[in-house]
Order: sequence, then C-alpha cells, then structure tokens
Amino acid sequence: MKESFYISSNYIKEQALALGFDACGIALAGELPRFKEDLSKWLSLGYNAEMHYMKQNADKRSNPQMLCSDAVSVISVLVGYKPSWQLEKQPYIAQYAYAEDYHRKIKQMLFRLINTIQKDYPSFIGIPYVDTAPISDKVWAKRSGLGWIGKNTLLINARLGSWVNIGEIVCNITSEYDSIVEDMCKECTKCLDACPNKAITPNGINANKCIAYNTIENKNAKLPHNLKLNGYVFGCDICQKACPFNADVEPMISIDEDRKRQLENVGSIDEKDFKRLIKHTAMERIKYSQLQRNINKNKYTKEDK
Repeated sequence: MKESFYISSNYIKEQALALGFDACGIALAGELPRFKEDLSKWLSLGYNAEMHYMKQNADKRSNPQMLCSDAVSVISVLVGYKPSWQLEKQPYIAQYAYAEDYHRKIKQMLFRLINTIQKDYPSFIGIPYVDTAPISDKVWAKRSGLGWIGKNTLLINARLGSWVNIGEIVCNITSEYDSIVEDMCKECTKCLDACPNKAITPNGINANKCIAYNTIENKNAKLPHNLKLNGYVFGCDICQKACPFNADVEPMISIDEDRKRQLENVGSIDEKDFKRLIKHTAMERIKYSQLQRNINKNKYTKEDK
C-alpha cells in the first residue's frame, strides 16, 4: 500500500456537492466483521436465490482493502432519484428506472470528482464503484454518516429518504471521518407489513419472495406460482412507498412528457418500442420476454400495497 496523506473532509464534500452529488461522507476503510457474519447467514438461508455471484468474493465484500491495495478511506456519495411524476396505474416500474441509468451517470460523476481532487492533490489515488463490484455500498454509506439501514435493508437518508443511489471512491487519503447516525426506524414495521410476499425478514431480504428480484434477476420462463407482483413489471417500490421517511421527500429528477407516455404504455409495448424505452436506463437488465412474462404474471388487481 502506498503511503497515505491527509485531505480535509470539507474540501472533498465541497467538491462533491459542486459536481452535483446530493450528499457526501467519509469513513475509514477496513474489515466489516458484522457484515461478513450477516452475509454468511443470509447466504446459508438461501436468500440469494439464483444470485450465485453473491457467494463470490465474500472477503472482498467485507473489506475494501482486499479489493484495492491503496484503500485507506471510503468516500461515499448519494444521488437522489425521486421523480417529479410517477405511474398511477398498473403496470408499475420502480422509480429508479424512470430516467437515465444511475450506474453510468454516477460513475461519470465519480471520475469527475477524482479528476477534480487530483488537480489539487496529484498524489490522490481513487477507484470509483457504483454497485458493480464486490463492495457493500449501503454499509459504507452508513459508516460515512449518510443514513441508517432500514428494516427493508435500504439506506435511509434523513433528507432524501431511501430514494437514493449510492456510489463510492476507495482511496489512499486520510481525513476527518463522519459518525454513524442513529437508526430512526425504531419499532416501525410499515415496510414489513406492506410487502405482499413477506420477503422482508430479520435476516434480510429473501430474494425468492421479492418482487424486485423476480421481475429483474429471475431469468426463468415462469415465476413462482404464489408470488404476488401487485402490478409491478420491473423492480418494486412497495416498501419504499410505505416508509414514513419517504413521505415528504422532494422530487430530484424531472420526467418529461415523452418519457411519461412511454412509461404509461409499457403494458402494451412491442419489442421495437421496448428497446427504445430501455435504452440507457436500468431496464436494460431485462429482455422483452421477461417483460412479457411479468405482464402475464400480473393479475392487475386494483389494490396497490
């Protein structure tokens, strides 16, 4: 590991906010033994369903210093994605997929942040990650003081709620580190009560029962017989809509009229228009056949939990 050096957290946060990030925090890199233990238990229960990649690189997932030899600190950032408009009729799409794919957007922003810091500190070494490597985004965001992890396993920020995408830079500097904030969920169980398949458990999300997992990651021709989709054909926002901390979050993303029409017509879309709809969005993760499978599975009940 190269020798570390100090950069003020105020400087880093100022640069991050100037580039468009909605929040930024910093934590000391190191092993996460509690997370490693929880991950092991989650896997032993089979809650990863067919996400076999979750069994790989368990050590790296619990320690970024094994992922990057220059890891001294982790800079975490949030970008809010609550849209200015949302689908009011089924079929539903998770709101993070309404606009541009966050992986591409945030990765570009992280590279700009790295370049900005390197102009003032040429020795700065940082590697950006956005949900595409074995690193626990939510845990590091929590350790960076950006929020707490709710019962639905999502990071909840006091201002942005859980309508956030997360990115981080694993880097070679020391700084002032942020404190972990208090878990404000307390005894609230609204997210658990709202889940139609009871996928939220004390040991994490059981992907086998999760709408988001089944509409996206499940590649089988048929979905589980007893699975309720409650109108969703890509992802799921049910537990987020039930969360009191999301009730008064301000919209962060503007959805134009053309995009609204595309999203509203997803239930009757042909394959050509589907490819146009998903271009450069998170919906590129599914095929047209999966969309049709999800549409056919839905009973389109009027009850929206």
